[in-house]
This record gives sequence, C-alpha cells and structure tokens, in this order.
Amino acid sequence: MIKTQEAESFVFTGWEKQKTRYVPLRHGGVKMKAHAGGTDYAEGVDFEVDYIAGHIVRTPGSRIPDWTSHPLSGVRAFDHTKFPAYTNYDYAVYATYEYEAAEGKEDSPSEVPETAYMDALRENLSSGGEILFAVLGDSISAGFDASDSGLAFFGRLSAWLERSYPGCRVTVENRAIGGETSEGGVSRVLTDIAVLHPDLVTIGYGMNDQNRYEHGNGVSLADYERNIREMIDIIGQSCEAAIILVTPCEPNPLWKHTSGQIGEYADAIRRVGKELQIPVADAHAAWIRELEAGKSPESLLINNINHPSDYGHFLYFEAIRKIFQQSERT
Repeated sequence: MIKTQEAESFVFTGWEKQKTRYVPLRHGGVKMKAHAGGTDYAEGVDFEVDYIAGHIVRTPGSRIPDWTSHPLSGVRAFDHTKFPAYTNYDYAVYATYEYEAAEGKEDSPSEVPETAYMDALRENLSSGGEILFAVLGDSISAGFDASDSGLAFFGRLSAWLERSYPGCRVTVENRAIGGETSEGGVSRVLTDIAVLHPDLVTIGYGMNDQNRYEHGNGVSLADYERNIREMIDIIGQSCEAAIILVTPCEPNPLWKHTSGQIGEYADAIRRVGKELQIPVADAHAAWIRELEAGKSPESLLINNINHPSDYGHFLYFEAIRKIFQQSERT
C-alpha cells in the first residue's frame, strides 16, 4: 500500500546523511521546503536522495542551511539563555514523499480502555453533535512554536474529527500554559477545565516536571504521578468528560536541564492510565520510534530544546488519532 509522508522535518548537518523515516519511492521524488512555507528546495540541486537506503544529503552549494553554523553546534550541556539564537527555526526543512507501507507493519496502540465517557463521546461524534475539546497542559499542549495552530496536535485532531464524523463540530478551548508543571494543572483544573463541562480533555504534562535543577527535578516523579491522578479525579467528580492522557516527547539530551528521566514520567502516565482505565496517547513511544529509526533530536525539536516541530506535533496527533480508531474497532 502506497502512503504519503507529509512534511517530515529535517535539520541537516554538513554533508551527513539524514535518514528518512520511511524509504521514499523514486517515481514520486522528494519535495522539500523551508520551515513555515519558505524556500522550495530542488532535488539534484540542493539535495540528493538515496532511494535504496532511504537517506537525504545536502549537495555542494546547497541552499539548505547547514547546522554546523548553528551557535550550539558541538556544544554539550548547553544553557539556552546564553545563546540568543538557540532555536532551529532557520535550519528546519520539511520533506514530503510517498513510500510503500508494509501490510500489518503499521504501529498500533495498546488496547484502548472502554469507558462510558468515551462511548458517549463517540456517540456524540457519530450523531453529528457539538464537541467541546479542552486542552490542559504545558507549552507543548499550548502549541508553542507550531507554525500554525492548525498544525499543532489539537488543531490537527479537531480537524480530523470533523472530517471523520460528518456533521459534528469541534470547538477547542486551549487552557494550556507554557512553563507549567503538573502542580499548576492540579491548582487550576477545576476552574479552567471542569467548569467548561467539556466532552473531551487531553492532559499533557511531564516536560517541565522532569527538568533538572540544583535542587532536583521540577516535580518529583512521585508527586507528578499523584498530580496526574488528582487531575483525573477532579475532572471525574466535576463533569462528564472523556479523558486522554498524553505522554511527553523526549527533550534534547544536550540541554542543561534535561534530567534523562522523561521515560520514567511517561511510564507513570502509562501506569495511571492502565490502573484507572484511561486511554493513553503514547507520544513518547512514537518519539522513541522516530529516534530509533534515525531521526535526530534537532530534526524533531523546532526550538532545539523541548518543543516539537510541526512534524513532531503530527506524531502527537497520530498517537491520539489511533485511540479513536482503535476504540471504534473494539
């Protein structure tokens, strides 16, 4: 089956080969452009594609920015506050291509818990009802650094739901706050989320909780898990909303405040979801698969620290979308 990989993000370093997530088909070629719809780059002029191994490399004289000129190139344990130009905005490019998807090889989520609120949400969607989708979380959930809100995971999800369930209308109330930890989520989930009486709530914390400082992590792992449970409990007692927990992506391992424990925070969400029968959109697992397939942290993180590129937000969206697709089959 032929599929299209749309706007896969890359950051090119010198003449290093960048691995594509899938092996592109030669007949369609690879289309590449700069971040946020900028310059169109030409195959054979700005880059070459290995259609056997699935690699892309810059050509001599390429117009594609070279990350070796980035101020953080070669810097370890960097403090971004000391580098005004620390982001990857000027270096990110996006490639679109077709690939052959092997039958039965697509990543699939774990079994989705059956809950009354998810059933009610599906019924409302199927009947063409109006859905209020409330987003709770940190800067990732707020959509920071996505080139457009429609390309952030919540924008992609709302558009997909309206396409998939004709007649339904999805309104997004984004109450996520940049820099917030799960402690902030607990303090305002009642006043900012439950009072809306939403049909769907996504909870996405962990990135700031895991940040390492002199005193330790921003929020300890034990407190983080307790906070996630408390948010779920408050929502459950205050309104009838389907809840989806979202695991966080991996931060840049070279960033000063990366604790190296983000996987443990993701495990805490999985543990809570399994125990309380709450669906988990495992963006972290999807992120790990990308890294294992050869994607670089710089290619996935548009701010070079902890904010997903547009493609990274697509990975988040895919993790949530699969919950709906899986639940429809159960």
